[in-house]
Amino acid sequence: MSKTRFYSKTFDKHFETERIIGEFHGKKEGPVLVFFGGVHGNEAAGVLALMEVMKEIEETQPVINGSIYALAGNLNALEKNIRFESEDLNRIWTKKRIRAIEKGDINFETANADEKEQLELYAIGKEIFRKHEHQVYCIDLHTTSAPTVPFITLNDTLINRNFATKFPLPVIIGIEEFLVGPILSWVMEIGYPSLAFEAGEHYHPDSVKYHKAFVWLSLVHGGLISKDEASDFGKHHLTLAASNVNMDRVYEVRHRKAVLAGDEFKMRPGFSNLQAVKEAQPLADNVHGEVLAQETGRIFMPLYQSQGDDGFFLVREVSKYWLKLSAVLRKLKVEQLLTILPGVTRDKQDKHTLIVNKRVARLMVIEIFHLLGFRTKQRLENEIRVTKREYDVRGVAKKQ
Repeated sequence: MSKTRFYSKTFDKHFETERIIGEFHGKKEGPVLVFFGGVHGNEAAGVLALMEVMKEIEETQPVINGSIYALAGNLNALEKNIRFESEDLNRIWTKKRIRAIEKGDINFETANADEKEQLELYAIGKEIFRKHEHQVYCIDLHTTSAPTVPFITLNDTLINRNFATKFPLPVIIGIEEFLVGPILSWVMEIGYPSLAFEAGEHYHPDSVKYHKAFVWLSLVHGGLISKDEASDFGKHHLTLAASNVNMDRVYEVRHRKAVLAGDEFKMRPGFSNLQAVKEAQPLADNVHGEVLAQETGRIFMPLYQSQGDDGFFLVREVSKYWLKLSAVLRKLKVEQLLTILPGVTRDKQDKHTLIVNKRVARLMVIEIFHLLGFRTKQRLENEIRVTKREYDVRGVAKKQ
């Protein structure tokens, strides 16, 4: 397997990596953790952290229960220090694209540079899922273009929540309503729990440190390595805990500002991630004038780079009571009663999708559907389609 050479602005030096950064297997079958780094090529911190952790595992030889995989994402973009070349690799994992790959309609002869990266990752992922009967957890490591405290984002299933809340970090839910085709959506469709970790600003040295801490904690919380066997577990926990003051808070994405071609979108300077903003506050500018906050809350992932079509998001804190109630109702499968309500029907083509008449939606606020694990899939003129993951309460453990 050939190596890719890439430059780290953080450390002002070049590094080399292969697609599979590291791979370790315990003597017995057990849980499987798959890490992705550098799915965006200008986010090298995750790759560097995985390289360091894999080296430390090799040197310390901890007792491993299960299997560990560390994968580099967009090698072509990583080498060129760009987010992507033709298409965002973290936006092309839709059901339609996956079907095209499986049918051979997307192949190495016809694929663009980023699709070729996808084809390699898809093949490796399928082989990992095929080999292991135990639960697989997938973690995607990222950084941001604006300063930020480290945080976790996830698709809002109970199994994802249960894993994410083991970490002393803010958790962001509901982003799946606004993003199309991230790599973790493919993983979630199969049924495996997954989450993304954002360590900090792209080129800040702390981003590598936070990624390392998160990877080690993931190995412990995932049941692959004991606390005693993990390298500096206590230190890594304190590193993440000290990185923010909102360690036990959960936020929900409420609004996304899309960036369209020709918008000339430009964030106003000075916004950091999860900074409080007020309704009607100017946040950015485009060809149409000022871009204002739609509501009071916190700004999330403001765009301070040339590539990307997410200008910013707005999030709001979710109460602990809401989270507990949501978990209870989902375990009781209360969502099965929704179709007895007027204006709510089940999609005949997808049993996990509900079709909601908009007149009913005015009476039943969308938060009720969120409570039960449904997220908006499509907004049409007269109806809203909401869907939930098949594996909300539990994951799967089967060969693919």
